[in-house]
Amino acid sequence: MKKFTLFASVCLMATLNANATEWFCSPAGAGDESGDSWTNAFPAESIADVIENVEPGDIVYLLEGTYTGTQIRPVVGISVIGGFPATATDTDTSGYNPWVNKTIFNAQGKNGTGPFIKVSGGDNPSYEPTTFKGITITGAVGQQTTTYSGTAFNCTRAKVLMEDVVFDSNTSWCGGVVVPASGSKFHAKHCVWTNNKNINTDVSKNNWFQCILNGRGSETEVTDIVLEGCVMVNNTIESPEAKAAACYGGGMSMQDKGATLAMVNCFVDGGGLTIKQNGGFLRCANATASSNYITNFFAFNTLCNFKTTASECKGNLISFNGYAPFYIQGNLMITDTKATSNDDKANNAIFVQGWNSKDMSDILSGGDNSITGSIFSTYAANNCTVRTQQSTDNWLAPTMSEVFGSNKITEKDGRYFLEPVAAYGDVNLADALENYQSYEMPENFRWANVDLSVDLFGNKRATTTYRGAYDPNANPASSGITSVYTTESSQIIITSKGNGNFTVKGTEGMATVYDMSGRIVKTQRIDDGILSITDIASGIYIVRLGDTSVKIAR
Repeated sequence: MKKFTLFASVCLMATLNANATEWFCSPAGAGDESGDSWTNAFPAESIADVIENVEPGDIVYLLEGTYTGTQIRPVVGISVIGGFPATATDTDTSGYNPWVNKTIFNAQGKNGTGPFIKVSGGDNPSYEPTTFKGITITGAVGQQTTTYSGTAFNCTRAKVLMEDVVFDSNTSWCGGVVVPASGSKFHAKHCVWTNNKNINTDVSKNNWFQCILNGRGSETEVTDIVLEGCVMVNNTIESPEAKAAACYGGGMSMQDKGATLAMVNCFVDGGGLTIKQNGGFLRCANATASSNYITNFFAFNTLCNFKTTASECKGNLISFNGYAPFYIQGNLMITDTKATSNDDKANNAIFVQGWNSKDMSDILSGGDNSITGSIFSTYAANNCTVRTQQSTDNWLAPTMSEVFGSNKITEKDGRYFLEPVAAYGDVNLADALENYQSYEMPENFRWANVDLSVDLFGNKRATTTYRGAYDPNANPASSGITSVYTTESSQIIITSKGNGNFTVKGTEGMATVYDMSGRIVKTQRIDDGILSITDIASGIYIVRLGDTSVKIAR
């Protein structure tokens, strides 16, 4: 009854008003349950009742509490935003805090053989972004299947934007709990993976054991994955036999020729997870030189506490298999075993397989990386070759205790970090940004607008900053850049400076601001490059600039 009531309401609204609709929902409902405000919240204990029956462009706001479902298939192009307190009234969305006001999607182990949540763009996707924000996804259980479908979340031929989303206590069987696939664009910002595990016990299938994420695609449908300011802790492979057999990434894997990865400002701790070979945490691959030769991108990440047991050249943290060039800058990539010499073939954080010594020059370094051991390559007959250190490499080959001292993993605002000792706060931010800008992020990632000037929490890095994800001297986010909004072509960029103030690049003239019902709430000339909406309420708005519209959040 709930589903059909909402569906009828949506159809009526679409007839009367072509603009997007805002829906306010809670597990139990309130008032007349029409969904037009928190006071009249639509009852949505089963979350599928809502997000499968709204219209593209609609926004669904969710009160804190638990929402259940089995297999959820959201409408493409909607925004689903949780994290609002039970005390919220009318249409006030100023109380957003997902780390306190938990909005939980719980599969209760009933997702069957498919993913709990799947976003599908269909055969002719328009790539209108589908947004999830402020939600915890839990209780999805993997089944004994050979399909890399993703236990908790899957997107296929879709553009998905996630922010402040937590994947907690899900279990995968084949692949990870999250699988972006088939030409998708997947951007996770300030998201957390914790307490997830792989429960596969079929040790004959040694590439099925990822516990976090699996990127899937093909040469004709390459999937681009961006992880920005994300945290991954306490995730594991459950079976000891599976750990002993696991290859190709204990945490994440990118499919041959089919998936690319950008990681920026992320903190990843394996908790000592040990697999057999080919990337204790991650495996990236492009199978042949003739395949999509797209650079993977890593900047200001902290990756630690993974290991492989193979005796030579297998990458305790990352394995770049085949022709998979990569750019690295400002990272801490630290394992618990320091190389005993420059030609120590076993203790290396990064392993490059399938390249000869000439191909090794395709490793692009912006400098300021601290990496345990040396980078090794093998081309044939397991012939390991050390990559000669270059002036921009700055491999310090440290151990965990040298980098972090007695510091322990700390939780803050629902996320985790590990603070390096002062010796690793030696990076000149201006030089680091200049290196990055001269390199330029690959075209396939540029749509995500990642920001290297901030740390894991989105705080502005200090003038002299730290290697890795966390800068203890960073300035609060309210004094620096917090969010960047852009058109698909990136010709117009609106950057939030906090408190309702924005800078505008790429256009001049008159800006018209609409609320989500299509009502004009403000017009302002922006010849000086400044847009201020401090005088209107918090919420989601559309800014019209000439022939272009950009969605922003106040």
